[in-house]
Amino acid sequence: MRLIRGWEEQYSPDAMGGLRLSRPAVYRAMEEEEGLGDKREGEVRVSMEGEVTLTWDDDDGFPIRLSQESQERSDAEIAGQIRELLAAELDDPGIELEQKEQGTWILRQNVLVEDFELGSPLLFCLSREPASRSEWESLRAALPDRYDTWTVTEDLASLTFEIECGIKRWMGLNELTEHRLSWNRGWVAYSYDSAPPSGDFDEVMQIKKWFRKRRKYKNQEEYRFAWDLRSPQLNRLPEFIDIELTRTGLSLFQMWTPPKR
Repeated sequence: MRLIRGWEEQYSPDAMGGLRLSRPAVYRAMEEEEGLGDKREGEVRVSMEGEVTLTWDDDDGFPIRLSQESQERSDAEIAGQIRELLAAELDDPGIELEQKEQGTWILRQNVLVEDFELGSPLLFCLSREPASRSEWESLRAALPDRYDTWTVTEDLASLTFEIECGIKRWMGLNELTEHRLSWNRGWVAYSYDSAPPSGDFDEVMQIKKWFRKRRKYKNQEEYRFAWDLRSPQLNRLPEFIDIELTRTGLSLFQMWTPPKR
C-alpha cells in the first residue's frame, strides 16, 4: 500500500529531521480556515435526561420562554419550537422531548464529553495515493493550498516502529519514566453528515472514535496513525510534539509527483 502526504517544505521530514504529531484539537481548529480538520472528529456524546420548564413571557433566557402567541399552538408545535431552540443552544440535533405535565417537559439529550475529560491521542495522517489525474485533483482540492512538497510511504510497519521509537525518545528527554503507550492505525471512515452518533459510555475511551469524520471530508482519503500516551508525570499532553527520526525513518518518506493523466 502506498500513502502520500503533503507538507510545507520547511516542515517536511527531511527539513525537520523528524515529524510533528498533533492532537485532534490542532486539526479541529483548522476546519474553518483551511478545511483540513473536522471540528466534530473524536466527539463523544452520552445520553442524559432532565426537565425543561416553560413560562409565557417575552424575556430571553432559560428556562425556555416563548411569546404569548405561542400559547395558541398545539403541544406538538410547542415541542418543535422548544426542540429547535435547544438544538441550537446545546449543539445537539438529536434532542427528544416528552410532555410530563402542563408547562413541563422531559428532555433527553446527548451531552458532549470534552477531550480534557477523556484524553486525546497524538495523530499523524496520510492519504491514499491517487491512481489518476482526476483522483489527484480531488485530493488536492480537499487539502490546504500551502502544501508544496509531497512524499510517498510504503512500509507502514517500519513507519509505526520508527514513530514509536521517536515518541519514546521524546519521553526520555522529558523524563517521563512512567507511562502507558498504545496505538492504532487504519482508514478514516466518513460515516456521518452533521455529528457522530451517540454511544454508550463504554465507547468513550475507545481509540476507534478518532477514526471517523463527516462525509464532506471523504475526498481526503485519509489513513491515520493514533498514539495514546498516558503518564501520571504529565499533567496535560502538549498540543503537539516534535519527534526525531533515524536515517531509516527519514528514508521512509520518498519524494512523490502527481500522475499526469
